[in-house]
Amino acid sequence: MFLRSACKRLKDLNGNPSNQVFGVEIDADVYSRIADKLRDEFSINKRHLVLADFFDVDGKRMSPVDAVVGNPPFIRYQRFSGEARKKGLRCAAQQGIRLGELCSSWAPFLVHSVSMLKSGGRLAMVIPVEISHASYALPVVKYLSRSFRRVTFLTFRKKLFPDLSEGTLLLLGEDRGPHDGEFLWSDLSHPGRLAEIQRLDLRSIPGARAVDALNLSNGCERLIENFIPRKARELYRELRGLEMTRRLGSLVDIGIGYVTGANGFFHLDSNQIRLRGIPKRYLKPAVRRGRALLGLRFTEEDWRQTLANGEGSYLLYIDEECGLPESVLCYLKDGEALGVHKAYKCRTRTPWFRVPHVYRGDAFLTYMSGATPRLVANEARVIAPNSLHVVRARSGCTLRGDALAALWQTSLTRLSAEIEGHPLGGGMLKLEPREAESVVIASPPSDASLLVDLAQELDAMVRRGLEKEAQLRADEAILQRGIGMHRAECEWLRKAALTLRERRYLRSTAN
Repeated sequence: MFLRSACKRLKDLNGNPSNQVFGVEIDADVYSRIADKLRDEFSINKRHLVLADFFDVDGKRMSPVDAVVGNPPFIRYQRFSGEARKKGLRCAAQQGIRLGELCSSWAPFLVHSVSMLKSGGRLAMVIPVEISHASYALPVVKYLSRSFRRVTFLTFRKKLFPDLSEGTLLLLGEDRGPHDGEFLWSDLSHPGRLAEIQRLDLRSIPGARAVDALNLSNGCERLIENFIPRKARELYRELRGLEMTRRLGSLVDIGIGYVTGANGFFHLDSNQIRLRGIPKRYLKPAVRRGRALLGLRFTEEDWRQTLANGEGSYLLYIDEECGLPESVLCYLKDGEALGVHKAYKCRTRTPWFRVPHVYRGDAFLTYMSGATPRLVANEARVIAPNSLHVVRARSGCTLRGDALAALWQTSLTRLSAEIEGHPLGGGMLKLEPREAESVVIASPPSDASLLVDLAQELDAMVRRGLEKEAQLRADEAILQRGIGMHRAECEWLRKAALTLRERRYLRSTAN
């Protein structure tokens, strides 16, 4: 598609596609099919179309070009492995970019694409929105800022590819060369608006405005902040730098829950325990899903209810190898007969049935959320698998889990969670542990018992479905009375958080 469009555009400009268009394709069948079509339609010389892994192509094989357009493959780090990863990271390193092991394939692909350009050349790429929030993408953003005179990010209120769960944006680079480049950003209503852009000067793009290239490339700001009104954006940036607010990670450590490798085997309900005769000392009560967290406090009564509806269970936890009772040994033998011990996570640990990293947290945090992430105190003292984040107070933090849950309810924190997290398909918001630790909360008042009382009040409201009322009450008690914000300022933050949430939903349903 890109090559054919380039050929057509060159013909419109009285160019010569047969001598000006080059391409790289790794798939032999696709290469043969496309090469034949381009030869028949535009007389493209097959020597200009390279059958190879893009990471194997360098300046010795393909001369520098005036423009690069494309859609880099998006392969997450779990599958971007082996020789492909080594070559991609090596290509990036040759440009002075050290990418971490968690990077996805698009990052080295983009860096390598820039290296193909002549001085003064231009770049146009479809890029995952991860470039705007992933920590591993920061070296790439810095590389872009010093490689182009101007970099423009184009986002769309309707998704470029509605059927994909991954969000995308268009990245445009102008005037390749050593620069302290400027960054522009524009949020267009839909991809069709691109047809209106005719001039080469990208400042003609509707609504394009400058963003801080230094802060963006250093991770001090997120591109998503530009989606909210200026007064809310400026207020949020001011608040997060004041002593009256803190990053959540300064108070707590957030990590994923345990990973069994075979949930159906290691999680048992009351009937299974009774029939199998598993002793209580080998069982730990667990909550398995975020939808079981109904308020600000997860109590023993809540957990008993999860047992009845299947949201809770017991984890088989064996911290010894010798002296196991016959009932446990029989259960383990049955598991081996089913091949449980051959599951990836099981076969990579010794013994296979000892589940690691099992600990009780002070609170739980949902990491895949619809309306908003929930931070809930763990009053039932249960454990949780990796379907939830586990929150543990750091040394020196005197706040209880319910006090933290109360601080989480403010409009400031709701907005910060939208900014620090990242949207997925279906309108979901995902918060990785590091992102969650970056969320801004108001500093607690000197009397922490006030937060405990407030948490109980808010818990009752949330359980009755009064989410908005609970947020307004938290704003009044924590933001207005606690740190001296005006009611109107709280409203700016609340509406900004709602704007970002509605954008998530709109993009998930747009056709």
